[in-house]
Amino acid sequence: MNAAIPKYIEIYKGFFKASLVADLEFRFNFFLLICAEFVWYATQLVIYEVLYRHTNLIGGWNQGQMRVFMFLALFVDSIYMILWDSNFTKFNDDVRKGQLDLLLTKPVNSMFMTSSQKISISHIPCFFVTLGGLIWSLSQLPDFQWAKVLWLFIVIPSGLTVIFCGRFSLNATALLFTRADFLQYVWYSLFRLGLRPDGIYANLFNGALRKVLIFVLPFAMIASIPTRFLLEPLQPILIVWALCMPVILLYLTHKYWNYCLKNYTSASS
Repeated sequence: MNAAIPKYIEIYKGFFKASLVADLEFRFNFFLLICAEFVWYATQLVIYEVLYRHTNLIGGWNQGQMRVFMFLALFVDSIYMILWDSNFTKFNDDVRKGQLDLLLTKPVNSMFMTSSQKISISHIPCFFVTLGGLIWSLSQLPDFQWAKVLWLFIVIPSGLTVIFCGRFSLNATALLFTRADFLQYVWYSLFRLGLRPDGIYANLFNGALRKVLIFVLPFAMIASIPTRFLLEPLQPILIVWALCMPVILLYLTHKYWNYCLKNYTSASS
């Protein structure tokens, strides 16, 4: 296992260099992509700024706390967009056109190969801007305990695991149907739940929906629970879940991927 780590690091370096060259080949388009991402992120922030002109609390959080949530949600989203989104977006086309077959023949882990070959360089500026926004929003909170930031090194990877496993599992289903474009719409509908504070669901069905979003379809782990680690007293059950949940999800995703591969009929055969 340890001997394989340097190999995958070198492969990833190669992916990064190839992605950088490809993105910078058309520099004006690269610049427009960066601008488009900033516009999208700005609209997400503006929505809540407008809402707080009409109310003082949303989901139990005031405006300053909501800014922490939004910048944290966008920060996690920027990491996901850099690492995986481009690969997942084209996955269905690779299956339908038979290009997936070539990736599966490579002497590396197939989950790694299908999810990591393209890095979205144009989202890197958003990573630094949202990180700066997160630090700024935390600095605006009175008496914030900066030691709590260390929890982000646990809960942010947990949230990224939710995104990776959820998107990867839906894409893996395309192996069973060859064409499953509808799964993209399913994913974006579910992913939006992770970009909303879980507190707004607290009064729905006696809080059952919020519990589902934490423990069953854990999209609340993307940003809502990490924000609660920063703003509220720590809950032991959430700490345990943040540690155990990534292991469970990765195990189940790996098993499901292998099942789909066993039932995969090449589109190019």
